[in-house]
Amino acid sequence: MKQIIADLRNHIKTDFELKSYGAIFLFLIVLITINYGLGIESNLLAKLSSFQYLVYFFVLYPFVFYAAVFIKSGSVVFKRNFIVISGLYMAILAVSSGLIYYREWTLGFPIFEQFYLRNIISNAQGVIIVFLPLTLIYFFSERSHLGNFYGLSLRNHNFKPYVFLLLFMVPLIAVATQLPGFLETYPTMKIWHYQSVFGLSTDQMLAIYETVYLSDFIRVETIFRGALVIGMVRFLGKDSIIIMATLYCVLHFNKPLGETISSFFGGYLLGTIAYYQKNIVGGCLVHAGIAGLMELFAYIVHTT
Repeated sequence: MKQIIADLRNHIKTDFELKSYGAIFLFLIVLITINYGLGIESNLLAKLSSFQYLVYFFVLYPFVFYAAVFIKSGSVVFKRNFIVISGLYMAILAVSSGLIYYREWTLGFPIFEQFYLRNIISNAQGVIIVFLPLTLIYFFSERSHLGNFYGLSLRNHNFKPYVFLLLFMVPLIAVATQLPGFLETYPTMKIWHYQSVFGLSTDQMLAIYETVYLSDFIRVETIFRGALVIGMVRFLGKDSIIIMATLYCVLHFNKPLGETISSFFGGYLLGTIAYYQKNIVGGCLVHAGIAGLMELFAYIVHTT
């Protein structure tokens, strides 16, 4: 834990610069105001076709990422190798967020089976969409630069600091359950609204969903802290941390406002850990652990 605090303090001390950080914050404030002020998620995205929905993310993510790169690193990094590798990362991220054709495939099922399958597939499809192309990129281009696979390594890893981080988050999550919008979003699958599907009991349905949902955070950590921090270090250096955190904040635009804002700082912290330790396993544990605690606390509040 002391090492994490020391790395974070050292990074802020050496990286913070009012002009670029201020511009990043202003950029995010504008994006957040537009998203929540106009109700983009409810008023626009809900009305898009599957193809339009995918195109939206192919525009949004590269725009935010490259704008943040220009603000923090300037135009000097926009060279061929950077554009190719980062462009592939942006394509992977866009597809993993915007591919919703499975909704059309599920229309042949009864209504409750539809909802359940959509919840499962939306979280499970990232295994193929993210890990397959990242594996190809890693072996054909990044292996010599990275060593291990985007920081997913258990070698000489100490889990104790991350357990302390999770314990620290418990009272904060308890407070968050009282904030507007939290209980509308969490738990992410309100099992009491469902009838039994595919011959499964309610407990079995919940266990399958939560297992798939929480394991999906390995995908999130691999693309954001693995690819966009560790994978971008050779192009962006330590700038990759705040650039990734900016994009990570935008990823949460379908969440309550408080969670969206806090995601920037959470992403910044996890990005700093990934940058200095060249490892994302602890981040996977923290991220999935926090998500699991949010699910648990929300279930408790809803059922008591």
